[in-house]
Amino acid sequence: MLQATAEANNLAAVAGAKDLYSKGMEQICGGDKPYIAPSDLERKHQDFKESAVKQFCSVKKMGGEEFCRRYQEQLEAEIDEIYANFVKHNDGKNIFYAARTPATLFAVMFAMYIISGLTGFLGMNSIATLCNLVLGMALISFCTWAYVKYSGEFREVGTAIDQIAEAIWEQVLKPMSDNLVEDHMRQSVRNSIKAGLTEQVSHHARLKTD
Repeated sequence: MLQATAEANNLAAVAGAKDLYSKGMEQICGGDKPYIAPSDLERKHQDFKESAVKQFCSVKKMGGEEFCRRYQEQLEAEIDEIYANFVKHNDGKNIFYAARTPATLFAVMFAMYIISGLTGFLGMNSIATLCNLVLGMALISFCTWAYVKYSGEFREVGTAIDQIAEAIWEQVLKPMSDNLVEDHMRQSVRNSIKAGLTEQVSHHARLKTD
């Protein structure tokens, strides 16, 4: 009887703390709230999580410290799950994030089209055929994704396509783009240094001439 009362008491405290956290996060990124930077969202999450845990600890509970600690750990785990859902909801408001899947599929189709043409021209027909196969799969995936987003049906399929596109973006396209940007910046620095040295040499040459 006492254990059942203690469990109910702790569960009520967990529910109250979760409600405090959820209401706080709803004010930041819920419903029709605009997109918020991930770093700001995480900071707010930590603040509201800390407040929720403090509220849970401040409530008078039965069962002793060890008994209550289990429910505090449960509270923190459930808050992290709620936060993950808020992150997904917030990401959905980011126009660049929403366009990532079609952009990734277009990039795959374009790359496969170019590689297929080059390998076909060089007589590497097996590679060209494989590229055409990947191109066709990417095109079918894009059409399927567009239908899912338009109709709202087969959402599991749309989610799977989003996950595959996310993996391609994170593992292939993003590292490539980062490397290209880094190479461009490095080349720009080199050109600036060369231009500076050339200017100094020209300046010294003019001084000697004068």
